[in-house]
Amino acid sequence: MAYLNNAATTAVKPENVKNAAPATAETAGAKVSELLRCKGEVIFTDSGKQALRCAIMGMTKPGDHIISTDSEYGAVLDVLNELEKKGSKVTYIPVNEYGTLRYELIEEAITPETSAIVCTHGSNVTGNITDMDKIGSIARKNHLKLIVDGCQTAGATAINLEDMQIDAFCFTGHKKLMGPYGIGGICLRKGISLNEDALSEINTPDESKLGGLCAAIDFILEKGIYGISVFPHRLAKRFFESVSSMKNVTVYGDFGTNVRIPTVSISVKGFTAEEVKNFMRKNGIAVKRGEFNAPRLMKSFGKEEEGLVRFSFGYFNTRMEVNDAIWVLMDMQGLDDLYLLA
Repeated sequence: MAYLNNAATTAVKPENVKNAAPATAETAGAKVSELLRCKGEVIFTDSGKQALRCAIMGMTKPGDHIISTDSEYGAVLDVLNELEKKGSKVTYIPVNEYGTLRYELIEEAITPETSAIVCTHGSNVTGNITDMDKIGSIARKNHLKLIVDGCQTAGATAINLEDMQIDAFCFTGHKKLMGPYGIGGICLRKGISLNEDALSEINTPDESKLGGLCAAIDFILEKGIYGISVFPHRLAKRFFESVSSMKNVTVYGDFGTNVRIPTVSISVKGFTAEEVKNFMRKNGIAVKRGEFNAPRLMKSFGKEEEGLVRFSFGYFNTRMEVNDAIWVLMDMQGLDDLYLLA
């Protein structure tokens, strides 16, 4: 079975991760800092979800106004909904038809009560990467905290937190970092801290999880972040260029830029998303169907009920697997081998 669901988790782990020696939080923090160029504190949690919750709760207070986006993952939305029930106000910045954030609306949304911007770095649906230079500049100009969900981008693209003007960058171990389940974390900008209530909620992962993450980051550092990321991007580009030429296929996302993560979500006219997923699986291709816990984004695409089919590529995928996925989609639609040459 070809696994093309790396946005959910990296199924194939580097060999050194499977047999990793235990490590301390200090050692693991140094590894994370080296990879992400973090100069502040690294706090470990038991998941990316907990990291996001603790960062948002630890850097805002009830009654604050918070700006977020329609691209956010459910773990962020859950916390923001909780804060709204406690008296906070949240403004969500919409996206355009390609799922790209409408940056021009951010400053218009700022009020005297605004304390923070909370946004994703990379969409788990479209693969779009948020322009952190734009948002970071707005945050600094208006003295706002910037809290970023980096669970889809850490390990998938070059990140330099020292230059990105981010106050809190949250990550998870089991996705593009290729580490174990049960570990996440928060990279804090130097001089930034969380309140005591948030810190008291944190479940620190054990040394085996920390060791697994260290081994995974060692693998990435050995290959180089560009060496890790270039091939999956080429696979995603090959897949996109092929399926976007199929008249019954609609692709969701901004593919006019190379600054992306290797994720392609589609719908196929004449087939439900569930039918597409099942046909792919029947023919040896494991993909994901759903709304991907991104309800606001899916609603903006008009796909909140049916969902989309997501193909997401990783370091251990092959050209043959991508070609197979393309041929299976063609077969499902009754297209012959000459279609791609037309």
